[in-house]
Amino acid sequence: MYSMKGHWMLVSKEYKEDFSTKKIREDVKISLTDKEYINLKLLAYKAGFRTPGDLLSSFVGDLTGWHRNGSDESELAEMWFERTFGESEDHSNFIHYLYNNDFTLGDMTELLYDEDYFEDVYENYMDENKGKKNQTKEECKKLMTELLEKGEEL
Repeated sequence: MYSMKGHWMLVSKEYKEDFSTKKIREDVKISLTDKEYINLKLLAYKAGFRTPGDLLSSFVGDLTGWHRNGSDESELAEMWFERTFGESEDHSNFIHYLYNNDFTLGDMTELLYDEDYFEDVYENYMDENKGKKNQTKEECKKLMTELLEKGEEL
């Protein structure tokens, strides 16, 4: 039997476990103009945050649905994302496919050197994204080459 109390206990446990993984992520760096930075600080301090990073972290919580500031805030963050990047429903990004399917740099190296393997993966990417504007084989290979040159896992 399904119980709301049991459900919320599981959700609470999952949030607590996730929160224990909170740390500075080295691959999340943003560049801001001086005016953007000054205004971001003003907004952070106006909201009672100690740093602009805390404000951004709070927004990310709403955007991703974790550690939300409320259902309305999460809904509005989702609406912002869809309004700004809504075309993502009409096209696909190979980097999303790679990340969502746990491809490593080693896998990408293999994809670039084994044409049959690449053809199978590309066919799966196309099948998963039927009806969307997909990236070409050349674009996908260029992306993987750039990721390999960068040398950082997704």
